[in-house]
Amino acid sequence: MSDTPTIAVLISTFNEERYIERCLEAVIRQDYPAERVTIWLIDGGSTDATVALAERIAASEPRLRVIASGARLNLPAALNVGIEHSEGDFVAKVDARTFVEPDFLSRAIAAFESGDSAVACVGGRPEQHGETRFAQAVARARTSRFGVGGSEYAGTSERTGVDTVQCGVYRRAPLVEVGCFDPAMQYGEDEELNWRLRGACYAILLDTAIRFRYVTRPTWRAAYRQYRNYGEARTRVLEKHPDFLRPHHLVPPAAVAIAATVTMLAPLSAHARRGVAGLGLAYGTAAAAAAGRAAGRDLGDAARVALAFTALHAGYGVGMLSGFGRRIADRGRGG
Repeated sequence: MSDTPTIAVLISTFNEERYIERCLEAVIRQDYPAERVTIWLIDGGSTDATVALAERIAASEPRLRVIASGARLNLPAALNVGIEHSEGDFVAKVDARTFVEPDFLSRAIAAFESGDSAVACVGGRPEQHGETRFAQAVARARTSRFGVGGSEYAGTSERTGVDTVQCGVYRRAPLVEVGCFDPAMQYGEDEELNWRLRGACYAILLDTAIRFRYVTRPTWRAAYRQYRNYGEARTRVLEKHPDFLRPHHLVPPAAVAIAATVTMLAPLSAHARRGVAGLGLAYGTAAAAAAGRAAGRDLGDAARVALAFTALHAGYGVGMLSGFGRRIADRGRGG
């Protein structure tokens, strides 16, 4: 048993009272040897019942430690607090609105033991789960190539090297070697960290045997806001690591910029008006076809998936344009 690796599970929270009990229960019921696991919940200043619920569970679960100073911490800063306080051969990052399967940790360690010694992080492909009809549509959109382009969310490989994974399990030594998470990354913190690991000649492994469920956003506005944050975070990653850029990253911001330009010119130009109509028809046709493939024959579900596509694409595109604008303005001010 002493040869069994130890694992520190880190969960960062901010106003997650709706999900935190289920999240913690899923981690607690792991089939991995209990004495080799510690669970750290680091709260980022919640104003709801998140901390109280976690402390109630901790009262009967000695492996769970709750760190809640009341200070406002973003997700990467909170994770770094957990890394600093914890010990363990491995560090598992579990998001508060994800529910890991009972064999999540054991499958992750098995992936490390059967893979290349250069692998620093392993993770699975999230099983998207919606709790409202629109959230179910977002779940389908997030597993469609039309919805997420080159993202592994829509991939089919069962085991492959990738750029990044969600809810990764890390070897502690490489994680600390590259400097842990970057607190400046309000979003996209794992993507940026994993890029640094790859730059240090480590590998990231996707293994779909590592399973967890992710709860998608329940409304168009929430999905749009999430992807706007993702888009802006991507510009921060690109600022630090320009070689991270892939052609598909630029499609949403380019589409948003073109659509906004021809829309503004439409009152002044017949060509622009035809352009608006053409762009709308082309996007609508492509979205309808992709939504039909994702939702099947239910026209209501297909319509919701098509609408979910607009939240993902518009949010990501606007976020990237906003991020690029902010980066340019900061440089102009010498920031």
